[in-house]
Amino acid sequence: MKYFRIIAVSLLILLALWKLYPHFADFTKLFALKDQINYAFLLLGIIAQSGQYIGDGLLSQTLLKMIGVNMDFKNTIKIASLNVLAAHLFPIGEAGSIATAYYFYKKLGVSTQNFIFLSTSWTTITFSVLVAMLLTSIYFIPHLPIINFHNLGIILTALLIIIPSLIFVMRNFIWQKLKGKIEKLEIYKGILEYKENFPAYRKAIFSHKLLVLEAIFAALIYYGTNIVTLNFAFLTFGAHPSLPVLTFAYTLSMISGWITLSPAGLGAAEATLILVFLQFGIDPPRALASVLVFRLITFWIPIPAGALSYMSLKKQIAKDENLKTKEV
Repeated sequence: MKYFRIIAVSLLILLALWKLYPHFADFTKLFALKDQINYAFLLLGIIAQSGQYIGDGLLSQTLLKMIGVNMDFKNTIKIASLNVLAAHLFPIGEAGSIATAYYFYKKLGVSTQNFIFLSTSWTTITFSVLVAMLLTSIYFIPHLPIINFHNLGIILTALLIIIPSLIFVMRNFIWQKLKGKIEKLEIYKGILEYKENFPAYRKAIFSHKLLVLEAIFAALIYYGTNIVTLNFAFLTFGAHPSLPVLTFAYTLSMISGWITLSPAGLGAAEATLILVFLQFGIDPPRALASVLVFRLITFWIPIPAGALSYMSLKKQIAKDENLKTKEV
């Protein structure tokens, strides 16, 4: 799996460089862009990025509320802000973020089976929203001569129906294959409890329709503010791709990051974004500069915030444990 990630990300980066190569002669313009930076849009992009953590925290709080677990909104935001930091510390796709969230939610009193519900339902809702955004953007972006996006949309829609259906039909077979690998883990008991109580969790979802809508809205905030940040990154350098193109590029970069198991999409996301924007005729220097600024805002700048959240949560947990000890 490690070598697959390295090979897949390397191929994407090489493809992006190959597409950029004919424009290298124009890259003196890239350095000239520093004199054209609109710092107001750059600041707005940084501010807009905070919406990702608000959406993430709101989504987690809403899902826990469905199953009767009350969690302080500030704590869910703090854990959400740890995701990027965890991706740096544990570069194993999304596994590092999940492990970090599990540790802190458990310390805050969320049982293992409730966390499994939170993580699986969080993934299901965010993935569904992302796919809906991708398919919607496909039907609104300009059609290029070499790609029929209408047919691409039909193909992707068919695949997104067939693949989950196959997983559902083969769920028992998949479970038996995974069982041997995870039964020695501490979380295994919680997985069995979740599996046994799954009907109750499913009932909790269907009996809280307004909370489901709130969760979908939170997922839209989570992804939407990233697209807004991407738009501000382009405006920083005087470019303005259409909303469908921005949405298509962003959602595709997210999916490429998941497929390659790259930590927070590092390498894969940048390459995918550049390839898509070049395909739509965006000025290469501006495309490269905007993507690099976007990734700076979304991947590197949040690290200090994640570190502060980590220290705050550790301090709070230690305080709560001391209070419990005194009560005993």
